[in-house]
Amino acid sequence: MDFKNINIMVGIAALFSTVSLNSPGSDLNENHSHKMSNYEIKSDSKIYTVLTPLKDIIPQNLRGFKEYDEYAHSLMMSNSSQIFLTKDVGNNFVIYMIPHHEAAIITSIGVVKYTQNLEVKNLANRIIHAQEKEVEFMQKLLETGELRGNDNAQFLDKMKKIMIKMMKNMKPYSDHGNNSEEITKNYLRNMIIHHEGAVSMAKEYLKYGKNQELIKMSQKIILSQDEEIKEMKKILKKAN
Repeated sequence: MDFKNINIMVGIAALFSTVSLNSPGSDLNENHSHKMSNYEIKSDSKIYTVLTPLKDIIPQNLRGFKEYDEYAHSLMMSNSSQIFLTKDVGNNFVIYMIPHHEAAIITSIGVVKYTQNLEVKNLANRIIHAQEKEVEFMQKLLETGELRGNDNAQFLDKMKKIMIKMMKNMKPYSDHGNNSEEITKNYLRNMIIHHEGAVSMAKEYLKYGKNQELIKMSQKIILSQDEEIKEMKKILKKAN
């Protein structure tokens, strides 16, 4: 399969699609499913896959933290990854981790705009900066095809279970207003769960993965996000 030449309307790219029955989100409660018809993707082609440049998946018309949160949830639950899934451990790891990172970036962009908590703004900016680099890194690896050749069917099932558990535990922001305190607490609660999911996926990759660059990235995710989880729990305790 030549990933560079794939040109398929998938996931949220068509702008009117909902979560596919084949997507990771299909096992989740319906309350977590969000339509994408109100959001405009920057990409002229209106095609979204895990290889779409990060700058092209951020809509121009998001209004309020609730829409940032909904859009981030929808990215993680879209079926945009399905065309790329194989039996390869490294390949499937980045296919799950790319939208996971993208969702963290978009939610963090939203919280920077709407929270007044300086500690959270600082944290969110650090998350954006670190995960933008990791998304670009994973996309380059995926394009090269270097992540193939390490088959393990069990690994994909583990990725799905981690994602499903994470999405069930996260609580979408339900307030249409932009109350800074409520946004701050919602962001921290969800990002703790979100980080825990990333750490779990990275630990699974270390059990099965062979790509040395991804091994280093996974180790970095475990160390940095564990520290951020501790930081977020301290901030949340003060916010409550």
